[in-house]
Amino acid sequence: MREEGFFVGAILINVVTTEIFILIIYLILLVLLGINYQLVLTILFISALLFPVAFYHHSWSIWLGFDHVVETLPKNTKQVSALKENGDEWPDEIES
Repeated sequence: MREEGFFVGAILINVVTTEIFILIIYLILLVLLGINYQLVLTILFISALLFPVAFYHHSWSIWLGFDHVVETLPKNTKQVSALKENGDEWPDEIES
């Protein structure tokens, strides 16, 4: 079970990729269609509605893959072994 707000990262990935996609489509359409801004805006609006829905599951997969990589990184065991060697106890709470 994940903590509250865990999938905000997946939403972030979806939003950022949508913005990049819209920017790329905008630049391509300006070159191809020239000055017909109404058509460009219509195509961008439709793309902005459809792309996030189509990319939804992919953004979750990317976020879960990122979490898997981060969670499986080796832990810093030097601090724990140094505490054991000195006979110190591990603190119950971390002071800020």
